[in-house]
Amino acid sequence: MLANALGRSWTTVGLPETLERAEVDPRGLVVCGGWSLDWWVRSGEEWAFPSRASSVRQRLVDGMPVVETIMRIGGGDVSHRIAAARGAAVQFGDAERHVTAQGERLQGGGASAVPEVLVMEIANRTPAPVAVALAARPCNLGAFEHEENEIWQWSNAWGIDEILIDGRVMTLGNVYLSAANRAVVVFDRVPGDVVVGSNGTDCAAGLVSSDGHAATEQASSVPVSIGSSGSLGNPASTPELERVPVSVTCPQRLANAAAVFPLVAGATLRAAVVGRGSAFEWDDAGSPALGSAVLDAVPGLERVANGWRQRVDAGCRIELPSGRLADAVLSARAAQLLATAPFDDGPGVAGPMLASALATDFQFAGDDLVQLLALIESGAPEQVRDLLLRQAQAQFPSGETSSMGVSVTGTSLVLAEHLLSLHPDPAFAEAIGEFAATGARWLLTRDADRREGPWTIREGLRAGYRLLLRHGADRAATALRHEAMRLREAQRVDPADVPASPSFYRDRADRVPWTAPQRGAAAAPPSQRWEWISHDTGLWIHGAVPWAPPLPFVTSEPADGTPIDFVADTAASCGHDLVATALLGFAEARPAPARAFERLEALVSVASSTFSWPTYVHPQLHTGTNGTGHDLMVGGLFVRTLLRLLVDVPDGGSLHAAQTPTLRLAAHWPAAWLGQPVEIHDVPTRIGRVSWAVRWHGQRPALLWDVVPHDPGGSAPEVTAPGLDPAFAATGWRGEILLAPHPA
Repeated sequence: MLANALGRSWTTVGLPETLERAEVDPRGLVVCGGWSLDWWVRSGEEWAFPSRASSVRQRLVDGMPVVETIMRIGGGDVSHRIAAARGAAVQFGDAERHVTAQGERLQGGGASAVPEVLVMEIANRTPAPVAVALAARPCNLGAFEHEENEIWQWSNAWGIDEILIDGRVMTLGNVYLSAANRAVVVFDRVPGDVVVGSNGTDCAAGLVSSDGHAATEQASSVPVSIGSSGSLGNPASTPELERVPVSVTCPQRLANAAAVFPLVAGATLRAAVVGRGSAFEWDDAGSPALGSAVLDAVPGLERVANGWRQRVDAGCRIELPSGRLADAVLSARAAQLLATAPFDDGPGVAGPMLASALATDFQFAGDDLVQLLALIESGAPEQVRDLLLRQAQAQFPSGETSSMGVSVTGTSLVLAEHLLSLHPDPAFAEAIGEFAATGARWLLTRDADRREGPWTIREGLRAGYRLLLRHGADRAATALRHEAMRLREAQRVDPADVPASPSFYRDRADRVPWTAPQRGAAAAPPSQRWEWISHDTGLWIHGAVPWAPPLPFVTSEPADGTPIDFVADTAASCGHDLVATALLGFAEARPAPARAFERLEALVSVASSTFSWPTYVHPQLHTGTNGTGHDLMVGGLFVRTLLRLLVDVPDGGSLHAAQTPTLRLAAHWPAAWLGQPVEIHDVPTRIGRVSWAVRWHGQRPALLWDVVPHDPGGSAPEVTAPGLDPAFAATGWRGEILLAPHPA
């Protein structure tokens, strides 16, 4: 039977530089670790629950991580938006100052930075007033802890011990994790009613009585009204209602409460969730005075979406024909900005499986090399540069670098070399020179052999060699090469040392890390083992268990005699593996670009309405069946594959390449793009930043390209565009040409 066929799917929201992450399910339920914030609407005498309503749709605002869920009710729509945001400073005086720093109470009034908060906006777009309930309840999208790679019990860390609603502030606590898992919800007005539940009683049951009104037996001091009074929709003109604080506790951590608000037509209710990553201490977040200031200082979600768009556009710019593919690229690029956080100490080697197969409650941000490489290749290296500088400061005297107890020295060197190759920065190269040298030397030791896999040692040594050459340490690079060539790991990858995984592509021309692949060398066919090697940016291993086939699946892919009936049965029981699909697409981008584009289209076809992908997807429902509901690795590989199809320098990686580099543009041109203009701007490559555009003159495409080279004195590239005109070839940093009519 298919695991969780009801849909293990959600959308991650947060801010790039903060610790806070939350998940939004397809009906607008917001999950923050071990608790959730749901929304319910009453129109007339009936309560409508988005989790049960059929007229619910969801989208991203401008393709950015601002999730909007819309429910049709009462002849109109009620819109629910959620995103992470940060605002200006909050002014406060002595009476409201509760913040302590390093055990000492601060003196005097002043300002404090607004915490990074989750902002919720619920807008009534119906012609009549409604009532809106915001319900805090215990919930987790994963629900299990793990230890030593084994899912073993319901997590004690999740749930709600107590809830206190005092005026405009709802405070939630979890005794098990003390203050580390406390949260505060700040409303922009005092609730008209409060309904609570505990010990297995849900506030939803108490909220709805036979006549549709709030049940009188539940804790409530002010009856809710959704009358036509205009003042009810304007919190600024509504007097603060005097009410006794409402609290509920539950030793089983099942406390829950719903705050009910009247909302007239055209009005918007705002709320902010202040979580454990807040710059405020908990006493401050619960202070009514500071709570009010938080909402005043945080921008609206339209501005938040605009800020996200500016960050995405600061990298490369990709203008494709309108459609789901273009929308998916934009959204995936924005989501990749969530791949790092301030506490990250390195790119993990097990990243996506640590997050999706074990920690199924959320994606560990920044613990996967693929996501960080996607940031580099899409022109957003700043977060990765900061991450590597933190790593350099925390490097052990031995030269090892670790993340979450796992050695990531080899993958860190791969990341540093790739960043400097695409974004040369002499100051940064100088700052991490010693980090690279000591890390590479550590990879030659016995300790590295025990702590790292053969593939990361091999790729890390090659990256370390190139970093030393780039740093001008030729003698050290030569010595490293001499020592590394004695290692079995540096010369080849022994299949016995590589864990099984869904697919395997091996570039046989690049077994030795010191030589670039031969020009025109074809990639080897799939191996007898399901494993993965990529010669130019490290080694990715996807060891998901159970294995599920990728999309679209073809009978030739198992390549080891696996019966097709077994593959069909596996798809029926496990769904389809989207990480494997994305990995295969990236592998095929060079040797089989049309096939790689087919993988991308398959991913787009099963993407959610917010363009997120689970690790495994149901073959018919297209919702998640296992792993994490929003696997950032799929999005990262989606972006990397498309960029490789649009702009690629397959032989531009050698520091000593005497031959003219090849610049391949438009490796594949789908039929849907015929006659459609395409523009690509500032894609970073090893030879420089590449821009190109296509305009059509009837059936003939006109190609314009421009390269801003890293080395203006170097050899200009040989430019090809096989997807547009297989016979075309020209040499130059820039040019314009009218190509032959497209074969289609």
